[in-house]
Amino acid sequence: MKINAKDVWSGLLLIIIAAVGLWLNQDHTLGTARRMGPGYMPMMVFWIQLGLGVLVLAIGMFNGPDPLERWAWRELVLILASLCVFALLLEKGGLFLAIAATVVVSALGDRTHRPLGVAGLTIFLIALCWFVFIRELDIRVNIWPSF
Repeated sequence: MKINAKDVWSGLLLIIIAAVGLWLNQDHTLGTARRMGPGYMPMMVFWIQLGLGVLVLAIGMFNGPDPLERWAWRELVLILASLCVFALLLEKGGLFLAIAATVVVSALGDRTHRPLGVAGLTIFLIALCWFVFIRELDIRVNIWPSF
Protein backbone atom coordinates (compact mmCIF):
# COMPACT_ATOMS: atom_id res chain seq x y z
CA MET A 1 0.00 0.00 0.00
CA LYS A 2 1.45 3.36 -1.08
CA ILE A 3 0.15 6.14 1.12
CA ASN A 4 -0.14 9.75 0.00
CA ALA A 5 0.34 11.68 3.24
CA LYS A 6 -1.15 14.91 1.86
CA ASP A 7 -4.39 13.25 0.82
CA VAL A 8 -4.67 11.25 4.04
CA TRP A 9 -4.25 14.33 6.25
CA SER A 10 -6.57 16.38 4.02
CA GLY A 11 -9.24 13.67 4.18
CA LEU A 12 -8.92 13.41 7.95
CA LEU A 13 -9.19 17.18 8.31
CA LEU A 14 -12.34 17.26 6.15
CA ILE A 15 -13.87 14.41 8.16
CA ILE A 16 -13.09 16.08 11.50
CA ILE A 17 -14.50 19.45 10.43
CA ALA A 18 -17.64 17.78 9.05
CA ALA A 19 -18.14 15.73 12.23
CA VAL A 20 -17.76 18.82 14.43
CA GLY A 21 -20.14 20.74 12.15
CA LEU A 22 -22.76 17.99 12.27
CA TRP A 23 -22.44 17.83 16.05
CA LEU A 24 -22.83 21.61 16.42
CA ASN A 25 -25.79 21.61 14.01
CA GLN A 26 -27.85 19.24 16.15
CA ASP A 27 -29.68 22.05 17.95
CA HIS A 28 -31.03 23.63 14.74
CA THR A 29 -34.35 22.60 13.26
CA LEU A 30 -33.94 20.78 9.97
CA GLY A 31 -37.39 21.05 8.46
CA THR A 32 -38.06 19.33 5.14
CA ALA A 33 -36.75 19.72 1.62
CA ARG A 34 -39.82 21.80 0.77
CA ARG A 35 -39.74 23.92 3.93
CA MET A 36 -36.12 24.11 5.03
CA GLY A 37 -35.24 25.06 8.57
CA PRO A 38 -32.07 26.89 9.61
CA GLY A 39 -30.15 23.65 10.07
CA TYR A 40 -31.09 21.96 6.79
CA MET A 41 -28.50 23.48 4.47
CA PRO A 42 -25.55 23.28 6.89
CA MET A 43 -26.44 19.63 7.55
CA MET A 44 -26.43 18.86 3.83
CA VAL A 45 -23.11 20.66 3.32
CA PHE A 46 -21.48 18.82 6.24
CA TRP A 47 -22.71 15.44 4.98
CA ILE A 48 -21.32 16.19 1.52
CA GLN A 49 -18.05 17.33 3.11
CA LEU A 50 -17.92 14.14 5.16
CA GLY A 51 -18.40 12.04 2.03
CA LEU A 52 -15.70 13.95 0.18
CA GLY A 53 -13.37 13.55 3.16
CA VAL A 54 -13.89 9.78 3.14
CA LEU A 55 -13.28 9.74 -0.62
CA VAL A 56 -10.07 11.79 -0.34
CA LEU A 57 -8.88 9.59 2.54
CA ALA A 58 -9.58 6.39 0.59
CA ILE A 59 -7.79 7.68 -2.51
CA GLY A 60 -4.86 8.81 -0.37
CA MET A 61 -4.37 5.29 0.95
CA PHE A 62 -3.51 3.99 -2.53
CA ASN A 63 -2.30 7.05 -4.43
CA GLY A 64 1.42 6.60 -4.06
CA PRO A 65 4.11 8.11 -1.92
CA ASP A 66 3.84 11.83 -1.52
CA PRO A 67 5.44 13.10 1.66
CA LEU A 68 3.86 15.84 3.68
CA GLU A 69 5.71 19.08 3.11
CA ARG A 70 6.02 21.87 5.60
CA TRP A 71 2.80 23.69 6.27
CA ALA A 72 2.17 27.10 4.79
CA TRP A 73 1.23 28.67 8.12
CA ARG A 74 1.21 32.24 6.84
CA GLU A 75 -1.34 31.48 4.15
CA LEU A 76 -3.49 29.37 6.47
CA VAL A 77 -3.55 32.00 9.21
CA LEU A 78 -4.37 34.84 6.80
CA ILE A 79 -7.23 32.95 5.18
CA LEU A 80 -8.72 32.05 8.56
CA ALA A 81 -8.18 35.65 9.69
CA SER A 82 -10.06 36.89 6.63
CA LEU A 83 -13.07 34.78 7.64
CA CYS A 84 -12.92 36.26 11.14
CA VAL A 85 -12.68 39.77 9.67
CA PHE A 86 -15.79 39.10 7.59
CA ALA A 87 -17.73 37.87 10.62
CA LEU A 88 -16.65 40.84 12.73
CA LEU A 89 -17.34 43.48 10.08
CA LEU A 90 -20.60 42.23 8.58
CA GLU A 91 -23.00 43.63 11.18
CA LYS A 92 -21.47 47.06 11.84
CA GLY A 93 -19.35 47.59 8.72
CA GLY A 94 -21.88 46.36 6.20
CA LEU A 95 -21.66 43.73 3.48
CA PHE A 96 -19.52 45.74 1.07
CA LEU A 97 -16.82 46.61 3.60
CA ALA A 98 -16.81 43.05 4.99
CA ILE A 99 -16.31 41.57 1.51
CA ALA A 100 -13.59 44.07 0.61
CA ALA A 101 -11.69 43.45 3.86
CA THR A 102 -12.01 39.68 3.44
CA VAL A 103 -10.58 39.76 -0.07
CA VAL A 104 -7.71 42.06 0.90
CA VAL A 105 -6.70 40.06 4.00
CA SER A 106 -6.87 36.73 2.17
CA ALA A 107 -4.91 38.18 -0.76
CA LEU A 108 -2.06 38.94 1.61
CA GLY A 109 -1.56 35.17 1.87
CA ASP A 110 -0.39 35.02 -1.75
CA ARG A 111 2.94 36.72 -2.26
CA THR A 112 2.39 36.95 -6.03
CA HIS A 113 -0.99 38.71 -6.01
CA ARG A 114 -1.48 41.82 -8.12
CA PRO A 115 -3.38 44.79 -6.68
CA LEU A 116 -5.41 45.17 -9.88
CA GLY A 117 -6.54 41.54 -9.64
CA VAL A 118 -7.51 41.98 -5.98
CA ALA A 119 -9.48 45.13 -6.83
CA GLY A 120 -11.24 43.36 -9.70
CA LEU A 121 -12.12 40.38 -7.51
CA THR A 122 -13.41 42.69 -4.78
CA ILE A 123 -15.67 44.58 -7.19
CA PHE A 124 -16.93 41.35 -8.76
CA LEU A 125 -17.72 39.73 -5.39
CA ILE A 126 -19.47 42.85 -4.09
CA ALA A 127 -21.64 42.99 -7.22
CA LEU A 128 -22.35 39.25 -7.12
CA CYS A 129 -23.24 39.22 -3.42
CA TRP A 130 -25.44 42.29 -3.81
CA PHE A 131 -27.29 40.67 -6.72
CA VAL A 132 -27.74 37.27 -5.11
CA PHE A 133 -28.33 38.11 -1.46
CA ILE A 134 -29.83 41.61 -1.48
CA ARG A 135 -31.72 41.80 -4.76
CA GLU A 136 -32.79 38.22 -5.44
CA LEU A 137 -33.03 36.60 -1.99
CA ASP A 138 -34.05 39.84 -0.24
CA ILE A 139 -31.86 39.17 2.77
CA ARG A 140 -31.94 42.07 5.21
CA VAL A 141 -28.31 42.96 5.89
CA ASN A 142 -26.61 46.33 5.99
CA ILE A 143 -24.66 47.01 2.85
CA TRP A 144 -23.05 50.22 4.16
CA PRO A 145 -21.43 50.84 7.55
CA SER A 146 -23.81 51.75 10.35
CA PHE A 147 -21.91 53.35 13.22
